[in-house]
Amino acid sequence: MNRIKAIIATAAVALTAVSCGVVSFTGRNQLLLFSDSEIMALSDQSYAQLMKEETLSSDAASTRKVKEVGTKMVAALESYLKANGDTSALKGIKWEFQLVKSDQVNAFCMPSGKIVFYEGILKYADTPDYIAVVMGHEMAHAIAKHGNERMSQQSIMSILGSVASEAIGERKGDAAQTLFDVGFGIGAKAGVLLPYSRKHEYEADKIGMYIMDIAGYNVNAAPEFWEKMQGGNKSDASDFLSTHPSDAKRVAALREAIKSKPSF
Repeated sequence: MNRIKAIIATAAVALTAVSCGVVSFTGRNQLLLFSDSEIMALSDQSYAQLMKEETLSSDAASTRKVKEVGTKMVAALESYLKANGDTSALKGIKWEFQLVKSDQVNAFCMPSGKIVFYEGILKYADTPDYIAVVMGHEMAHAIAKHGNERMSQQSIMSILGSVASEAIGERKGDAAQTLFDVGFGIGAKAGVLLPYSRKHEYEADKIGMYIMDIAGYNVNAAPEFWEKMQGGNKSDASDFLSTHPSDAKRVAALREAIKSKPSF
C-alpha cells in the first residue's frame, strides 16, 4: 500500500503542476498535461505517416475551393485573435489544407493545423458556406487544443487505473485485477472520456461557427449542413458521423448559439 500511496502522491503533485488553459471564444478552463512542442511533434509525425498512405485529389477545382476557404478563414481568425491578444491559441500551428482522393465522407484536423478533406464529403459540403462549416469545425479543434486535452484525460485515467488495479491486485489476486481492467475500461469511456469527446464536438461546432462569422460566411449554413448530413444516406455518411456525431440536439445547439452569438 505504501507504493500505491506514493503513486497517488506523485499523481497529485503532477496535477497541481499541470498547465491550465482557457479555450479561445468559449472561455472554458481545460487541463493540458503536454507542451505544445510535444503535441506538434507527435501530430506532424502522424500526419506524415498518414499522407504516405493517401493519394491527393486530382480534382484541381475542388482542391482550389477547399484551400481558398481554408486560407480565407485562417486569415480572418489570425487577424481576430491577434487583435484580441489571444495568439497563444495559435502557438505551433502551421495551417495546411489538402483534399484526398477518396469517396469516404470525412475530414479531420491534426493539432498542428494540418486539415484534410476527403472528396466524399464534398457531396454534402458543396458550397463555400458548407465547406466553411466543416473547415471551421476542424480549425476549432486545433485552436481549442482538444488533442492535448484528450491525451491529458487519457493519461490521467491511465494513472488512476494503474493505481486502482494495483490495489485490487494486492487484495484479491490476478483474476480480480483482470476483471477490474475490463470494467475500468468500460467505465472510463462511458463515465469520463466519451462525454468529454461529445463536449469537444459541441464546442468545435460553436467555435467553428464563430470563425465562419469572422470570415464573412453565412453562419446559418452550420445547422443546415448537419441537417443535410442527417438526411443523407446513413451508410454513406457513417465515417464522418462516427467521429462527428450529428443529431437533433447538435443542430438545436447550433441554432441557439447563432441566436446568442456575440458581434465580432
